[in-house]
Amino acid sequence: MGETKADGTKMANVAEPQAVPAVNKSTKKAEGNSIFSWLIVLALLGAWISVAVVWFDLVEYNSVVGTLGGVYDADGDGDFDVEDAKVLLEDTPVNTKKKGASKKAENHKEDAPERSREHSTREIGQKLKVALKEQLRMIHEKIEAKKIAKLALAEVRTILAREEEERQAILAAKKVQVEAEAKLRKEKERKELEERLAREKEARVKAEQERLAREKAEKEKAEKERVAREKAEKERAEKERLAKEKAEKEKAERERLAREQAEKERAEKLAKEKAVKERAERERLAREQEEKEKAEKERLAKEQAEKERAEKERLAKEQAERERAEKERLAKEKAEKERAEKEGLAKEKAEKERAEKERLAKEKAEKERAEKERLAKEKAEKERVEKERLAKEKAEKERLAEEQAEKERLAKEQAEKERLAKEQAEKERLAKEIAEKERAEKERLAKEKAEKERAEKERLAKEKAEKERAEKERLAKEKAEKERAEKERLAKEKAEKERAEKERLAKEKAEKERAEKERLAKEKAEKERAEKERLAKEKAEKERAEKERLAKEKAEKERAEKERLAKEKAEKERVEKERLAKEKAEKERAEKERLAKEKAEKERAEKERLAKEKAEKERAEKERLAKEKAEKERAEKERLAKEKAEKERVEKERLAKEKAEKERAEKEKLAKEKERLAKEKAERERAEKEKAEKEEKEKTERLKEKKDEKNGKEEKVNTRGLLKSSIRKNRK
Repeated sequence: MGETKADGTKMANVAEPQAVPAVNKSTKKAEGNSIFSWLIVLALLGAWISVAVVWFDLVEYNSVVGTLGGVYDADGDGDFDVEDAKVLLEDTPVNTKKKGASKKAENHKEDAPERSREHSTREIGQKLKVALKEQLRMIHEKIEAKKIAKLALAEVRTILAREEEERQAILAAKKVQVEAEAKLRKEKERKELEERLAREKEARVKAEQERLAREKAEKEKAEKERVAREKAEKERAEKERLAKEKAEKEKAERERLAREQAEKERAEKLAKEKAVKERAERERLAREQEEKEKAEKERLAKEQAEKERAEKERLAKEQAERERAEKERLAKEKAEKERAEKEGLAKEKAEKERAEKERLAKEKAEKERAEKERLAKEKAEKERVEKERLAKEKAEKERLAEEQAEKERLAKEQAEKERLAKEQAEKERLAKEIAEKERAEKERLAKEKAEKERAEKERLAKEKAEKERAEKERLAKEKAEKERAEKERLAKEKAEKERAEKERLAKEKAEKERAEKERLAKEKAEKERAEKERLAKEKAEKERAEKERLAKEKAEKERAEKERLAKEKAEKERVEKERLAKEKAEKERAEKERLAKEKAEKERAEKERLAKEKAEKERAEKERLAKEKAEKERAEKERLAKEKAEKERVEKERLAKEKAEKERAEKEKLAKEKERLAKEKAERERAEKEKAEKEEKEKTERLKEKKDEKNGKEEKVNTRGLLKSSIRKNRK
């Protein structure tokens, strides 16, 4: 009894009256004290059980209080209910004294020991009522505390729901803000692209105008210088001709035929050498151009591959980092979803890169083709103009020479050597000028091509850098948003874990105390054991129900979280698709505008070219009469050119035949070599085979000889044995 938790002194007082019956030998007193002691024990057990039940929330209050019905029943209904508690609480010590006084008046004849026992009983009853009152007050406080806790939990859940709504509203606002910023950024990029294209167009137009002005000025200057030189040369030649006409007449006549023959041979030789040089130069330039283009393509391919590799590695690292964080946050059940998302992103990225590469390749091929066609046309046009100019000049010279043929014949015969030298010098000068112009034109074209390629590379690099910057900003924002959400989730999980840990510790502590009390109760009574088993079953049922409820709530939360993530993912994909569609539309629009501008520029250039051609035709029509005289010389030139071309063709065919003959001879040589090697190999194999057969034959013969030798020895032994046996028989 003295082991109870909070009433040690009270239980000591209860034990004191029991010491009186120990001295008193009366049977009635002993029986009364024994019954009353059990009554007190049961009442206290019921009170403490009710406290334990309410404290640990094992069963409802009514079921716990009902267990006291057998201990204290004021209204006689067989149960300890609220009415019994009221009667117990309303019962004061004064009423107890009055009842004790009346009982004393009725039993005034009883002896002193009986009065002493009654007095002791009153004190114990009063103490019992005070203890029960205290226990009921504690029960009431626990019930109120539980109600307050439920209200507080509901309030906390309301606050959390409100915070979640606010967070969702903030996220929605941020999302709208991000979309608006992206839209503004795209608009800004579009404006910058338009401005840049306009600046590039102005720069191109300005550069083209400057180039045309420079070319025009250079042509005019060269034409003036040429006319001046021709005029001075004509005047000087006329003076020299008149001075040397008489002295050189007979000498020129004798030397003319030999000189004409030598000049003809030398001209043919020079023409051949010039053709060979031009062909070699063209081939060299073509090889150099091919090598440069090849080297440039390889360099661009390497740079592109290096950039793509670096970009892939960077994206792979970022993707791996995001995947790791996503795996840690979403745990094992979301791994499949992440894999599918990664595959989708990889496919989209590969598709985008492939489309972008195809587009760039097509644009580059189209530009190169257009550039080549333009250059070819310009080159053909320049060559045609240059040929016409040379033909005109030559025709003009021939016309003047024919008009003054009779006058200049003697002077020509006299000054044929000087004239031929001058013509040779003039031809060399013209050849140098033509070569210089071609070199300058090639350098200009190369510079323009390099400038265009550099501008194109810069534009692509800027676009790529802008895309990378936008992608980095978007990824950084997404990462920050994910980190913030992850931190909030971790904080909530931490708080939830701490709360659960506290509850678990409290439950463990309470469980330990309950176990201690159950152990004490088991030692005291079998009934309490049965009651506790029932309570344990009810508690297990409640815990199971609670676990099921928590599992359902957890499943519901996970489902809601999955739906939210799916919605967010769908929303992100939709936004990404819209962004890509807008970017694609913007690029297509810009590309269309650029193509339209280029088309307009080409049309303008074509119109200008047509106008020039028209003017050139009109000028050519005027000069046609002058060209008729030069038609014979042109025909002669064409014949020479045809002969030259025929010779070149024959030479090419001869070289091709020689090359084919060499290749054929080389192939035949290789075939013969292969055949010789095959024969040698077959011979070696045959020799090895014969050697192996010979060795096998020798081995067989040796084995046969050994066998014959062995058989001979055995025959000798047998013969010797037979002889011995026959000798023995003869002896016998």
